[in-house]
Amino acid sequence: MKLRRIEVRDFRKLSHVVIDDLRDGLNVVVGDNEAGKSTLLAALRAALFERHRVGGEVAALMQPYGQTVRPEIWLNFDKDGASYRLHKAFCQRQEAELIGGGERWTGDAVEDKLADLFGFTPPGRGESKPDQHHGIFGLLWVEQGTSHRALSIGAGRNYLASALETELGQITGGDRGRALLEAAEMRHAEFWDKRGNPRGNFKALMVALEADQERHAFVEGQIRTLESRIVQLADLQAHLARYIREDTLKRSKDQVVAAEAATAKVAGIETEHKSAVSALQRAQLQRDAVGTRADAREALTRRLDLAASALKEAQHATEVAGAFQARLDAAAGAASEAASKARECQRLAAETAHQLEQALSRRQMSQGLLRLRDQLTAVEAADAAHRAALSVVDAISLKREDLGRLEGLRGLVDQSRARRDAASVHISLRPDGARVTRIEGLDDPVGEELTLSSDTTLALEGFGHIHIQPGGGIEQLVRGVSDAESALGDALVRLGQPDLASVRAALQRQADARSDAALQEKTVKVLAPDGIEPLRRQALQYEAQLASAIDGGDSADIEPGAVDAARRDADLKRSEAGAREANAKQGRAAADKARIDLAVLDERVAQATRDHGRLRDDIAAARLTLSDADLAADLTARDAELAAVAAAEAAARMTLAAADPEVARLALQKSRQAEAAIRDDIDKLERDRRDLDIELRALGKDGLGELLAELEGRIAYGERQLQTTMLEAGAAKLLFDQLSAAQRETKDRWLAPVRERSAPYLRLLQPDSTIVLHEDTLELHQIVRNGVREAFECLSIGAREQIAVITRLALADILRDAGRSSCVVLDDALVNTDEPRLDRMHLVLHKAAERQQILILTCRERDFLHLGAPIRRM
Repeated sequence: MKLRRIEVRDFRKLSHVVIDDLRDGLNVVVGDNEAGKSTLLAALRAALFERHRVGGEVAALMQPYGQTVRPEIWLNFDKDGASYRLHKAFCQRQEAELIGGGERWTGDAVEDKLADLFGFTPPGRGESKPDQHHGIFGLLWVEQGTSHRALSIGAGRNYLASALETELGQITGGDRGRALLEAAEMRHAEFWDKRGNPRGNFKALMVALEADQERHAFVEGQIRTLESRIVQLADLQAHLARYIREDTLKRSKDQVVAAEAATAKVAGIETEHKSAVSALQRAQLQRDAVGTRADAREALTRRLDLAASALKEAQHATEVAGAFQARLDAAAGAASEAASKARECQRLAAETAHQLEQALSRRQMSQGLLRLRDQLTAVEAADAAHRAALSVVDAISLKREDLGRLEGLRGLVDQSRARRDAASVHISLRPDGARVTRIEGLDDPVGEELTLSSDTTLALEGFGHIHIQPGGGIEQLVRGVSDAESALGDALVRLGQPDLASVRAALQRQADARSDAALQEKTVKVLAPDGIEPLRRQALQYEAQLASAIDGGDSADIEPGAVDAARRDADLKRSEAGAREANAKQGRAAADKARIDLAVLDERVAQATRDHGRLRDDIAAARLTLSDADLAADLTARDAELAAVAAAEAAARMTLAAADPEVARLALQKSRQAEAAIRDDIDKLERDRRDLDIELRALGKDGLGELLAELEGRIAYGERQLQTTMLEAGAAKLLFDQLSAAQRETKDRWLAPVRERSAPYLRLLQPDSTIVLHEDTLELHQIVRNGVREAFECLSIGAREQIAVITRLALADILRDAGRSSCVVLDDALVNTDEPRLDRMHLVLHKAAERQQILILTCRERDFLHLGAPIRRM
């Protein structure tokens, strides 16, 4: 068979294509990617192998996308010396016509004639498949992208086997041998499938026998089930009778009642223990509050002792400085040492102030919880006290920083006065007799000791006048005193306080009020965590119960402002003292420097005296509120009360432990679960009894014994039939296996023509190579190169492609000589072949084209320009 002309219209993407003047030998059809080369091959397959009346998806795929047209194909070809013209139209106005050899066929007769001409089996319905319906064309027409794969001989296997037998004559028995093998195979197929499993009537007998045997086993199981259900029903009735006889459910209910009573008793003991715990917490809070006050009193006493010690040290330093005033260096050293000690005293005072502030903050302890009514009374009192304390805090606008600034101004006044007095003229008047001395302009007489810091005229009775003028720089010291006093007075006026002691007292009241407010607020939070109103409602609802767990933590804030002010004050005094000392050393003579140093020491003594006095006043004021003895007695009483309440709580705890609430709870839980389990078991037994009764009635109606006997008879008959059939199946299998084994013995000689016909082509590509086909499938199996066997699947894609093309050419030669000639169509084959081997494959194609027609479809025109074949472009 040789193609001469191909015309396609409205087939898939091909609107109209004509390929004519196709010659014997090589023909090349070139088209770009997507030009429709593969579609042209699909049109060729459709023209020969698809029925013109095909419909459904097969016909729909022939039409261009989105169009409803009439795909048509015209094909001119030569076959066995006659020329034919084929025309097929699909989808719309379906048509088929074949003209050749002086005859004309139309319609379905065309399909039958084509199948007879080319030896293929047309599809019954639906799409044709190359491996089933295309005969040798499925082998020789290679689609795009498949040239490197296996041969896919499929339906062409019988034609190829026939051609090989033609080559070998009657070595395999010829037609009679093949007919015998086919008959044995048909007989074998009556009993066995391709995998050696039973089939047909043989399988049906086995299945029927197995079904009867399974039914027999099922009926036997039902009989056993019936017997077991009868036993189960008896057991269930016995269990129910025992429950009724022993009155088990009532006894379990009585146990639940007893366990509930025991649990209620334990609950009362737990309530008493919780009351004792609440009382213990209240007593602990009260004792902690008194202990905090006692600790504060002790700290204040320690600070007074430190202040007294500091005063003594300052006085001693002053005495030392006065004794060694004549020796200026020694006096300066003593003054420096005294200044250092004074600074240390100031640091200790600042630290003590910080400790006092911490101690005061710890006074914020709550009073604890009483019983609900006592608790409500206590929290209302604490809330009222909290509001009163806050009003006191709000009424006093002073801050600790204000006191620090005032004390700083007071220190400046004292320093200025001391410097002024040190630089002033000191006069001691001891008149004889009753004489009087007056300052000019004043009528009051002057005492014995007189300190003058400004120009002054003294009138001496009976003597005259004396004009006294202090040394230089005294005016500046006097102005410094006046400025310092004015600054102190202005600061007191702004704060609305008469003196520094009033400020201290007001700040102490504010601190006490703030501490008391925090303490009362803490008490309110502890006594009523959820608020006063919920506590009132709780008191009305649960008169005999306690509040929830109480948080007795300390939440008072520590104010760092006073501490920072004290430290800044100490630093300011120290820096000012150093600056003052440096200025004095530069501006005075040695004697003035000594007197000023002594005055500074005197100021230190005065400051220590004031500190000692202030602390003495503070502790006196605290003792006036509550004496040390009363405070100690209160602490002792609180300790005793705490011990008594703790003992009561311990006794309640022991009582609770003896009652063992866990045992009571578990006993109640166990008894309730036991009652529920017994009730559930009785209900389940009743349900199971009813279900078994219903099931037994149903099983009893089925006539299981009669059914079992019937099945036993059917099984015996089926076993006899199966035994007879098994003998026939074994004989058929033995005959087929023996004939197949005999055929396999000749396979090597049978495939020899393939090796012989492929050898000339292989010599052009790979000398010393041999193609090996599989004995059973006739597929490409191996290639032997230089004596080494290699599996076809292990070769590179390019090598597989070349071997597959050569094998197809060799098989085409064998088929041609057997009267089954067909053109070879290669769609984009050899695309994976390198240039040197492509040139060798061109030689292979030329050699093959000497005996048959070859149609090459390609998009790589450059690869075939030098092939020496006519090129037609789409």
